[in-house]
Amino acid sequence: MIRLESEENNYRLYRVGGEQFPENTLVFCSGMSRDILYSPQIAGRELQEKMEKASRIFVDIASRNALRGKRFEDIVEFVLLSGGLYYCMARGFREMHGHALPQCFLGIKRERVEGSEGQFRAVSTYENFESLPREADVIIGDTIATGSTMVRAVGELEKAAEEKDGRLDSLVICSLACSTEGARKLGKMERKMKERNPGFRLHLIVAEQLFHLMPDGTDLRFLREDSVMPDETREHTISKYGEALGKGMKCAIFDWGTRCKNPKAHYLEFIRFCDEALAGGRLDGKGRAEIEGMRSGAEAGLKEFGRTL
Repeated sequence: MIRLESEENNYRLYRVGGEQFPENTLVFCSGMSRDILYSPQIAGRELQEKMEKASRIFVDIASRNALRGKRFEDIVEFVLLSGGLYYCMARGFREMHGHALPQCFLGIKRERVEGSEGQFRAVSTYENFESLPREADVIIGDTIATGSTMVRAVGELEKAAEEKDGRLDSLVICSLACSTEGARKLGKMERKMKERNPGFRLHLIVAEQLFHLMPDGTDLRFLREDSVMPDETREHTISKYGEALGKGMKCAIFDWGTRCKNPKAHYLEFIRFCDEALAGGRLDGKGRAEIEGMRSGAEAGLKEFGRTL
């Protein structure tokens, strides 16, 4: 990886090489992204507040590397319901540039392919593209596992642009947690889109690393065979989790939609994971201490639901 940015902007930026990925694949490291990715016990309000701050980093990187010289009237946020709501890209853009982005929406969900392991199809349920400009520069924020949802969503976006006799000039995909496999799928999508529109540009901006995707097509792991990361991310993971938990943490992000919109369910799921990890006997002392501390944090969050007005 090639380091691009200094610490002046509260993040370090790296360019990822490799023909299989989108041509402009960028990884950033920051205190804010680590506050979220290495704190799976937080959900609800605390998580949403951190994502509001993280959105400024995504917007800053996008503005410097993908959107420079673009007209405000051509820039639009494409919100994938419901996980994309919590990336707060429009808020980050408004706070940084004083401009309220138009927004397009797509309700889309993954359905597991019956009889398969880790195979999903994306099904769209709602769409609103009335704000889509004819020559659109589009920002999307979402987590990416297999990449099937994102590819389907961009296909729907392209179709909507064609119906307006327009086109997608550029696409900026921002992801707090993106798998290496998903990035490869986006690279393949980019090459096909450039065949139809040679001037098209795709930027993929991800936090900390590209994650190893487990066979279930859902869990994103830190230190595994297919992980791609800067040295500083690897060093931070080992320092925070140790080797055993760095490889064994169930998922960097868990179920993103549940974690944001149904925090009580996330706390319960995370506590079950912690209990299984502690009973499994595979953790070293560092990993056990981290799991115990995170479990306590999830229990504290769960107690909030017992409060009354």
